Amino acid sequence: MLRKTGSLLALWGMMVLLGGAGCRGPESKPIVLRWATWGDVSGTNILQAAVDGFKKAHPGVEVQLDRIPFGEYISKLLVQYSAGMAPDVVAVNCDMLPAFASKGILADLKPYVDKDPSVQLTDYFPEAVEHYTVHGVLTAIPSDISPICVIYYNKKKFDEAGVPYPKNDWDQDQFLKTARELTKKDPKGKISQFGFVDEWPIWDAWVYTFNGQMVDNEQKPSRCTLDSPEAIAGVQFRADLINRYKVMPGPAYITAMGGLGNSQLFINGTVAMYHSGIWQSPAFRQIRDFDWDVVEFPKGPQGHRGFPMDAAGYGVLKGSPHPELAYELVKYLTGETAEKYIGATGLIQPAILKVAQSKVFLDGQKPLSKGFLPGSVKYGHYRSFDPDVMEWTNLVGSELDRVWNGTETAAQALKKAVREVNGKFFSRSEGAGSNQKVP
Repeated sequence: MLRKTGSLLALWGMMVLLGGAGCRGPESKPIVLRWATWGDVSGTNILQAAVDGFKKAHPGVEVQLDRIPFGEYISKLLVQYSAGMAPDVVAVNCDMLPAFASKGILADLKPYVDKDPSVQLTDYFPEAVEHYTVHGVLTAIPSDISPICVIYYNKKKFDEAGVPYPKNDWDQDQFLKTARELTKKDPKGKISQFGFVDEWPIWDAWVYTFNGQMVDNEQKPSRCTLDSPEAIAGVQFRADLINRYKVMPGPAYITAMGGLGNSQLFINGTVAMYHSGIWQSPAFRQIRDFDWDVVEFPKGPQGHRGFPMDAAGYGVLKGSPHPELAYELVKYLTGETAEKYIGATGLIQPAILKVAQSKVFLDGQKPLSKGFLPGSVKYGHYRSFDPDVMEWTNLVGSELDRVWNGTETAAQALKKAVREVNGKFFSRSEGAGSNQKVP
């Protein structure tokens, strides 16, 4: 499950700078809180008003940004922690949590929350709180929760083709029919408009919607189960969109675009439907050539609904010299003021339930039909909770490259990948498949 974080990471980069303006006491040396995250600083000026709130409440405190490249984030923080040079506060992507939690480096925030009446965990999506609670330890407080279930669609393309706009109760057959009707060829027979594309190969969404699973137990995985008939069918469906039905650009086409992001294919009208998370909304609001909206990812052949989940939270590393103050920063970033800002941008779905369900997030701006998102959370799947999950899902993704280019079937690639994953990453005999019992 190779998730890009794109705009999501940009927001985290912005949010880091809530304290970056420098909160220095006029008469004493400031207390410095170090904060690790990743992303850019494009929204620094927009967040200045929110910065003032934390500065006024904590005079004499300076927040120092440690920006680490996303690909190096886990390894660098673990090295810093071992050397006693770790930051106080860390942004924790939901996919990173197993690696950090398995090392036991995140402080338990539950004791702070228990004695702080201003923080009520029941205000947050329970799925987010549950995810960040590991063996009774509250490793982080959620800041956002974003089901990767958003299908953006170009209303102009639908109108031109005489195709009705999709509805949230559609299934994969209706989706395919729609994608085929929106795929066009030029006079030479070359495809000039594709019906669909995803932001990156979001193949796990099709696994879930076909009622497959990545592992046998998401909280306590003992084996990869991607060789199940359901998982294979879901992956093959995505491959067929490329190679059989030709409604979706394949890897060769994407490469030939010279690094042009898949979102740009939607923006310039090359594709009619685009799968991602809600974080594309601010960029798509700049579109002037056509109107657009969103619909929920289609249900599978048995009426099942499922898709991957993206989320983030903020935690305090053990050994921080200022744990109470670090908690205050985490509380501020995950509190209602910051959550309302996040919701108002349209970039991320806030983790506080009432904010996500309010006019702050459901604000009447594009996309107008995003009201399904709060209810979509219950169908979302986090990555399995094991420290090697990012490594072995990358391995699976590499194996699937041959499926997308048509040189292997989903069954061939997944059965091979499962043998390798289970043999290398799970406790079992060499070469054991997911349909065999763990010894």
